[in-house]
Amino acid sequence: MTRRLRISFERPEDFRAEFDRNIAQGGLFIAGGAGFELREVVEVEIALEFMGERRTLEAEIVHVSEGAGVAVEFLRPAGELRAEFAAALAGTGAEPRARARSAEAATAADGGDLEPRRELGLESSLAAPEAPVRRQEERRRSPRARVRLPALLDGASARVEGVTRDLSETGALISADASELPPGKTVRLRLRNPETGDPVEVSGRVSRHMATAGTVAAVSVEFEVPAVQKPELAALVRAAEQVHQQRAAEGISGRIEELGMPSLIQMLGRSSPKGTLSATSGTEEGVLAFEGGNLRYVRLGATRGIKALTRILQWSSGSFEFHAHVDALEVEDEALRLEAALLEAMRRLDESASKGIAPLDSAGRFQVDRSVLASVGALAKVEEAVVDLATAGLTVRRILDVVPEDDAQVSAALVALIEQGVLRPVR
Repeated sequence: MTRRLRISFERPEDFRAEFDRNIAQGGLFIAGGAGFELREVVEVEIALEFMGERRTLEAEIVHVSEGAGVAVEFLRPAGELRAEFAAALAGTGAEPRARARSAEAATAADGGDLEPRRELGLESSLAAPEAPVRRQEERRRSPRARVRLPALLDGASARVEGVTRDLSETGALISADASELPPGKTVRLRLRNPETGDPVEVSGRVSRHMATAGTVAAVSVEFEVPAVQKPELAALVRAAEQVHQQRAAEGISGRIEELGMPSLIQMLGRSSPKGTLSATSGTEEGVLAFEGGNLRYVRLGATRGIKALTRILQWSSGSFEFHAHVDALEVEDEALRLEAALLEAMRRLDESASKGIAPLDSAGRFQVDRSVLASVGALAKVEEAVVDLATAGLTVRRILDVVPEDDAQVSAALVALIEQGVLRPVR
């Protein structure tokens, strides 16, 4: 569930001043945004009232000033931000200080439009709180570019597949369930130069997790690169940026709300001989690759195949990008016929809806009552797996991710074990 912040500019000169001061540096301060958490990913709606347009950008909360507002860092590089606002910047002045006429926080509810959560009704200057923006610039030693590359994280005790969201010579943000790679963990990141295909391995440390309910949606890695490897890494970053820019220019992007995920996947899968669709909803990002009428692969965190596709089909809001290229993964499952995969995923959704299972708290954990467990007799295979994972302390979301059966079956097993008293929610 993604919350939204809103800021409005009535005059072009106000927007230009704020753009030059903060937005161009990758950040923004929004007055009055109470109740938000540090590192929370939000949607920021920038209302350009002077031209009757609105822009919605994903951002991360990087500073919370109680009673004053929040500072956000946009998840898109500065170059893309300037291109996004090129029309608004044309012909505007730069002297007057920016003012926020109003701000609004909202929550994106599943299956529905964004609904107003509270009116903040503020008249405040955005010029004063510069420190959070300066701190984020100091923290990031080189700007990260929006880049999509298959990635493999090796943390000795755990290997995790993912896709980069952004990349620089000092670090990367990677869409991956890195729950088993905690902050501070030393890792090896394996990437491939998209132009030459040559593998590049970089050492680093996990610097932070981008969390979603019950699991990790993305992981940030800060590189530790010896001087002798820096030219190779720099060449990889340059090549990846160029390839991404070219693909973005030739591809399409937009909002999931415009068509809905089922129609979007069908349309792109039928109209393009091959291609890759990246879809983002809240903090989560899914990647689907099509080729020759087949679903070559689909990834969403730790899930893949039909299970991942079923979840992505339920997204009602977010953004997407599509380009007519497919990058090979280190490990790929057997390709599925696209139409058959969609039919099976929709069947699972219908079956889940017909069972009427109430959604469980994704971040919930359980205590296993061994005395009750001993009295219920033999468990089904799925129930045994659920009990083992609950004993290990996994959340509901991670249990759903790890057990290979579809979410409806795993949810039914969880509910049955709770009703029997085998599982007791930990409060």
